[in-house]
Amino acid sequence: MDTISFDTFLLLVLLILVGIVLFLSLVTAIYTIRLSRRIADLEKKDTRAVEPVVSRPVARNTEGVAVSRQETTAFTQEVVQRVQTPPKDEGKKPFNVNTDAPDIPTGIKNLCALYGLDSLTVSSLDGLVIASSGHPSAITEAAQFSYAFQTGEPIHDEGVQVFSVDYRANPLVGILRSQGIVQDSSLAAIKKDLELILEKWI
Repeated sequence: MDTISFDTFLLLVLLILVGIVLFLSLVTAIYTIRLSRRIADLEKKDTRAVEPVVSRPVARNTEGVAVSRQETTAFTQEVVQRVQTPPKDEGKKPFNVNTDAPDIPTGIKNLCALYGLDSLTVSSLDGLVIASSGHPSAITEAAQFSYAFQTGEPIHDEGVQVFSVDYRANPLVGILRSQGIVQDSSLAAIKKDLELILEKWI
């Protein structure tokens, strides 16, 4: 009876010890899992707190100074505006018919140089050349474009513009060639200077 009681006691003690060990193991496992999750959360927060440095586009203004993205946009718009806006004729020496037109051909050539024209011709309405800067096709162009001017026929030749020239109440036709379109303000000035040359020498 005593032997059975002792064996039962030992078994009971062993079961208690196993239970304690299992309990401690479970507690240890729970704390280990919680600690690992805590560390993972802290690492995520640190990763979010540190933002990666993203290289931003850098441009340089006209003085060679680096500018930021917003300044780059403004700088680009300013450059586009400068390209699209033709330079003004500020500071351009005005045409003086007394000094710049010692004769008709020289005066017209000086007009071409002043306004950046390739050639300039004045013809009558029936296509006869009155004055020219010396373009080799002046006679052909006078006949062709004076007719187009009278009839309103469109001119397809690139860089050619025609306009009316008044000489002592006689209508004439001005024909110019240029690399680009001559603005209305410059065209009016060319017409005025051309009429002064004709008034002086014809």
